[in-house]
Amino acid sequence: MALPPPPGIYVPVPTFFRKASAEEPTHPLDLDTQTKHALHLANNGIKGLVLLGSTGEAIAMTEDERRTLISHIRHEFDRAGYKDYPLIAGTATQSIEDTLRQLEISKEAGAQWGLVLAPGFFATCVTQQGIVE
Repeated sequence: MALPPPPGIYVPVPTFFRKASAEEPTHPLDLDTQTKHALHLANNGIKGLVLLGSTGEAIAMTEDERRTLISHIRHEFDRAGYKDYPLIAGTATQSIEDTLRQLEISKEAGAQWGLVLAPGFFATCVTQQGIVE
């Protein structure tokens, strides 16, 4: 079992997108703004970041976009001297298999922890022990 993240303040970070254009009609990720914002938070005392787990945009993103975002932030933090800076990745899906896949992808991309959405629709059928398992 993984250890919990170090104590401190963790903030949910919005995902930034560039304006769609004829060349890129799908609102591509704005990795420059994402990096500047994330480093601003780290440089000002925030202990860790929650990526893809705050405003709901992650469910509309592709697997590749999620991976790209996490790996880009990890790379830029390493480059800026924040080698082990805590990153928590949101892995909200309504499928256990998809959530496990998102956790795997997030770990490979550089996140040390995952934020998991417990199944709310079937809340009365899920025990605390079932969530832990």
